[in-house]
Amino acid sequence: MFQSTSDPDISSGQMWTLTGSIGKKSPPFTVRVDRTPFRVGRRPDVELSLASPVVSGTHVLLMCRGETLWVRDADSTNGTYLNGTLIKSEAQIADGDWIEFGDATFRINRLSGDGPSSDFEFDSQKTSDFCGINGQLAVHGLNELLRTRALAACFQPIYVLADNEIYGYEFLARSAVSGVSNPAAMFAAAEATGQEIRLSELCRECAIDHSLTLPSTVPVFLNTHPREDLINGVLPQLQDIRSRYPRRILVLEIHEAAVTESEMIRELRHKLAAVNVGLAFDDYGAGQARFRELICAPSDYIKFDTSLIHDLMDVDQEQREFFRTIINRIRTAGAMTIAEGVETEEMALVCREMGFDLVQGFLFGRPAIMASSDRVTMQVGSARITEHMTHGNDRLPRDLARRVKDPAETVAS
Repeated sequence: MFQSTSDPDISSGQMWTLTGSIGKKSPPFTVRVDRTPFRVGRRPDVELSLASPVVSGTHVLLMCRGETLWVRDADSTNGTYLNGTLIKSEAQIADGDWIEFGDATFRINRLSGDGPSSDFEFDSQKTSDFCGINGQLAVHGLNELLRTRALAACFQPIYVLADNEIYGYEFLARSAVSGVSNPAAMFAAAEATGQEIRLSELCRECAIDHSLTLPSTVPVFLNTHPREDLINGVLPQLQDIRSRYPRRILVLEIHEAAVTESEMIRELRHKLAAVNVGLAFDDYGAGQARFRELICAPSDYIKFDTSLIHDLMDVDQEQREFFRTIINRIRTAGAMTIAEGVETEEMALVCREMGFDLVQGFLFGRPAIMASSDRVTMQVGSARITEHMTHGNDRLPRDLARRVKDPAETVAS
């Protein structure tokens, strides 16, 4: 599958390695960049020869300059990508970067002394997972997704529990790109390649772009990644989005783990309010966050994790009374409560008993790709209405009834 032909002639203490695989069936391997230039291609006389029809004869050059490593595409047919970005001339490589050419994907690591300078172990299961068959596909898919911004217009409705009317929509990461069609696959590949923040930023940008298919009068809930800098990274992006979409109602969801940083959360909420963006604590009850933080760092919404909602089904009446008191205190403080993961009528009844304001889950509405035009939206809605009527189900989803009744409402300015 590959052949390395070089003899060492780099005497520097710095050494670089490539770890990756070729195609879908190749096992991962590691090779040292031990001379400069280090040529990679299909020809048998280059330093790293790859038997792949989509790799050019001499596809790419790696060049050591002092303690730095640079990459240059050698006028290849299919191009060379560094962290998902096409290289137009040459670019400097950092420790932990990913390079892609043809159907080959490699991670670059710098060795210093007796081992790698980063904490990336290239013989670990993580490396194997993302250089093997599934990982190769995921990394290729992720790079394509980032290049083409090919996230689908997928939203899940959030309902008012009291009257089953739609309150807002949460954007969920979905795509038709092979290997990264769902958020778990996307972010697993992104975290393995160090691109999780870039992917999270793209999700918010695409959410806003796709929100033009939704009524302008409903909030759009945007997610964050736990590794993002909320003040110096997420906030500036939202400020820019607000300047471009002054009328779109926005809510930023942050993971409950961040809630423990009360001072930072207060600062974030204040600055979000300045650009008319709401704040929601997501997955509350899934980790270590305490109700004390809800007082020290209040938010506009609190989304209770699905695991907690499921637990409410098994507790006694006295415990439910205690939880209902907590919900009432939160509402008194001015925040709206959202129950996530509601899947059955029984769960909905318990949520009503507890006093939740809003609800989200498969019982009320599954994540769906929104139509790009009124006509398509009406056709989809009509088809689902017909299906409901055919099966004798008189509980017509309110969002569909509203869209079919007033198709102009689906496109906002």
